[in-house]
Amino acid sequence: MIKEQSIKIFPTIDKLAGSFAAFLNQKIDETPEDEFFSIALSGGSTPKIIYKYLSDNFKDKINWEKTKIFFGDERCVPPDDEDSNYRMANESLLKNIPISKENIFRIKGENDPVKEAKRYEEILKSNLTLINKIPQFDLILLGL
Repeated sequence: MIKEQSIKIFPTIDKLAGSFAAFLNQKIDETPEDEFFSIALSGGSTPKIIYKYLSDNFKDKINWEKTKIFFGDERCVPPDDEDSNYRMANESLLKNIPISKENIFRIKGENDPVKEAKRYEEILKSNLTLINKIPQFDLILLGL
């Protein structure tokens, strides 16, 4: 868990993506051998650029098998829909990196939203560390 907070400003999106990729790689490497690093992805144009950068430049540098990937949000659409955050993340990152499908936990936007929220809550609770019964991610990537 990251304890120190700071704000970093980058001159270009490529500099941001490069810095984030190096940061992510370091945090995954620092994860104890018997644990997974958990990250929640989101949609948006900035994350898409970061996902593509990771796919192009860190595909073989990051220990993806030590990573569990979740989603912070999803639209109520099927996974192949143009508006699906999963589709965007899959096309720009997930299908291009060596990670087991068992380590990718998508929100099923095609399901009934209330039932899906409950299902996903159980997935989070069974795969993440709980503090005061609240699932804790190692890192959450938010769109801008």
